[in-house]
Amino acid sequence: MSTAFYTKLTAAGVNAMTRAVMNNEPISITEMAVGDGGGNNINPDGMQGLVNEVYRAPLNRLVIADLDRNVIRAEMLMMPQVGGWWLREAALFDDRGICLAVANLPPSYKPLLEQGAGRMSTVNIYITVNNIADVQLITDPAIILATITEVDKAKGEAKDYADEIVGNLDRNIQQVIADAITTAKRDFWEDDNPVGTTRFFNQNLNPNERWPWSQWVYTGENKTIRVGKADGSDIGQTGGSDTVTIERANLPAVQIDVSGETSEQPEQKLKTTRGGVHSHGGVAGKDDPWEIGGDVRQLFNPKELGVTDEAGEHEHEVTVPEHKHTTSGKTANLGEGKSFSVVEAHTLLMCWSRIA
Repeated sequence: MSTAFYTKLTAAGVNAMTRAVMNNEPISITEMAVGDGGGNNINPDGMQGLVNEVYRAPLNRLVIADLDRNVIRAEMLMMPQVGGWWLREAALFDDRGICLAVANLPPSYKPLLEQGAGRMSTVNIYITVNNIADVQLITDPAIILATITEVDKAKGEAKDYADEIVGNLDRNIQQVIADAITTAKRDFWEDDNPVGTTRFFNQNLNPNERWPWSQWVYTGENKTIRVGKADGSDIGQTGGSDTVTIERANLPAVQIDVSGETSEQPEQKLKTTRGGVHSHGGVAGKDDPWEIGGDVRQLFNPKELGVTDEAGEHEHEVTVPEHKHTTSGKTANLGEGKSFSVVEAHTLLMCWSRIA
């Protein structure tokens, strides 16, 4: 597809570009003019100027449009106060008024303000050169007018840039504040948890994971905390037991008196069993010739002793008076010597001590 609208250098423009390359002196493009083409669309090929110039003004800017392709853009502004003609052609001029390039434009009408449709118009001509350095660019902001679109674009870009800067600044400030808060919290935490601190937790919490910059040890399972010496000489020592066996030495140093008596027994008579047939010897025999008898006492011959008459079976009666007996002795073992627990009612917690 061929290009309908384009820009061509005039013969003077070609010569100027050649001199710029040869002499290393950039061309000074300063003005642009527009025309109505005499009422017809024009063909820039071979043209050395405009068919019918209707307006000329200094360039608003001459800047790089495409650095990679060496394209420059020339821009002219037409205020709302000028107009009343068609735009079909445009040309660029150097500081001596020589026409360097001609371009055909899409036909458009530039109204006057008093016609009720005044507007600011912008005409841009793009030129491809061998070297951008051969053209003196117009970039002085003191002589450049910006269109509303450009102002809005610049304002939008500035706002985006400002938002980005403010956003970055806000993020940076937030980060600084967060870092400061983190540092302050860490300092406060260090003040509240110096090395040697012991803490209780009512849940399964490992302070080495919760506060990884510190080091903690578990104080031991099933231990009761007891206050140590004020000088700290016994800190960390362990002792005691949850069970106890009472020895004799642990009993009170007292004596126990044991005394008692049997129940009182009433008087009773006891009889022996029958039996005991017997006789007694050592008496004078019946046939002892020395026996006189009566009330005459006479010695008898001890060689002729006899025996008493035999006593038959008989029983004896024995009287036992009222009485009682005192007793003494040892009791049976009081117990089995088993240990017993001395653990009081309690609540179990986790206990950690900081060592670093």
